[in-house]
Amino acid sequence: MNWFIFAIFALLAFSGMVLTFKKITLLGVSPVVLMLFVAIFLTVFYALHVLITKTPIKINGASLGWLLLAGVLSYLGNLFYIKSIALAPNPGYAVTVAGLQLAVIAVASFFLFQSEFTLIKGAGIVLAIIAGVLLAI
Repeated sequence: MNWFIFAIFALLAFSGMVLTFKKITLLGVSPVVLMLFVAIFLTVFYALHVLITKTPIKINGASLGWLLLAGVLSYLGNLFYIKSIALAPNPGYAVTVAGLQLAVIAVASFFLFQSEFTLIKGAGIVLAIIAGVLLAI
């Protein structure tokens, strides 16, 4: 399968996850407790995946530092994400604003990884930002 098919599967899974998060917070579970349990379940699922697929665990010092940074950013991003979903009148509003990360990622990738960036792609980012602002107001 190519990246686009995986992205569609991710879209569906994350959509279900967000709706589930909103339901859980409406049941009175705090975002911090919600993420604690999600992190526990994720750890179990990934550990089983590594064991079943016999994926070798190879980490060097540089990778460990980047993994630590990714963990901190993931913690903060998920915490703020869940809080915004819990407080938003419609979880789609919070997801739209957070989804504007695409602009940051696309521009940063151009500078960090020399990724392609064209006028058309820039126009798409501008349109996405406009759509996000219109939905959030």
